[in-house]
This record gives sequence, C-alpha cells and structure tokens, in this order.
Amino acid sequence: MPIIERTPRKCFDVFTGHLRALVAATVTARHPIGEIPTQTRLQVGFREDVPIAVPVDTDFGRLHFYLGQALEAIEESGRYRLTTQQYWYRLQHGASLREQAVIRWEYEATMGRSRHARHHAQLRADLDIGDGTLDLNRAHLPTGWVTIEEVIRFLIVDLGMVPPCGDRWPDVLEQSERAFFEDFTGKRYKPSPERP
Repeated sequence: MPIIERTPRKCFDVFTGHLRALVAATVTARHPIGEIPTQTRLQVGFREDVPIAVPVDTDFGRLHFYLGQALEAIEESGRYRLTTQQYWYRLQHGASLREQAVIRWEYEATMGRSRHARHHAQLRADLDIGDGTLDLNRAHLPTGWVTIEEVIRFLIVDLGMVPPCGDRWPDVLEQSERAFFEDFTGKRYKPSPERP
C-alpha cells in the first residue's frame, strides 16, 4: 500500500525517516538527507545549503554520489497519498552538481509520451553502433524503475564501496526493499535467491 496519511507532512516524515535510516547505514551518516518542503511537495537529497554529491571511496578511487527525489502528496478522499514525481541518482568525480555525471539514473513522471524514456540511465561514454557512434550521455537508455537500494547495491558490489553497516548490508538493503515494495507501493517484494 502506498504511503497514505492525514497530512502531507506525515507522508513526508514516513518516507524521509525510511530514506535517512537506509542512507546512514549503507552510504554515509556524515552527510544527512536534507529537505525542501512546500505544502504538498517535497524534494529530498544530500544538501549543504545547496544540493551536493557526497564522497564515496571505491575500488576506482574517490567518487561522489548524489541522490535526489521529488515527491508529491496528492489529496484523495480527505487523506494524502505520496507519489514519486522524479528521482536523480548520480555518480561523478566531484561534489558539485554542476559537474558532469559519469553515470546517472533518472525518472520523470510527467515526461511527454513522444519524448525519451521516463525511466532511463545516461553514461559518459560512446558506443559504436551501426555506421556511427551513439553518445550515451545524450541517449536515454530505458531502465524501468530503479530503486535507491539497487543503486547502493551497485556501489557496493560493482564499485567496491564499503558501507558503514559493514557485512550487514545485504540484510539492510533487503529490509529496505521489502518496506519500499510492500509498505510504500503495495507491490509484493521478491527477494533475490541466494546463490553459492
């Protein structure tokens, strides 16, 4: 079931409490998630007066990671249902969001149907395709919905980031994914099978 509460602020508190706990356990506790609220909208992400990407040490050296989400509490029958309007997850070399991302995952709910994929990834790379070269930084590779837990899993498994929670990270991500799907969306969570 989606987050449904009596007020937009209560919807925001449920979501940000969940997100802050996840990020503190798996990415960083030094850079808390900040908020920019209005009456029925909320933007969350790493902030220090302005949005920033936080440092993460990886097997490829120090990179910077940004997560941002724009949410809206929509009134329905006297209560409010929280919806995601946009998300941005970025991996880049520096902290400023003016810097070009190396990889970014994005979603925009209101994307026009004659435009690019609403859920997409972009990479700072070129791909030889046919008789030409496709700039993957300008192309919008369709991805389907990308959860923050999957991006954090990528940082840990593929890039070698060591999470603050140590070896507990698979359990932390699984619990967070389960809460996201079953408590926030109403979908059933399907855990990945354990493989030797």
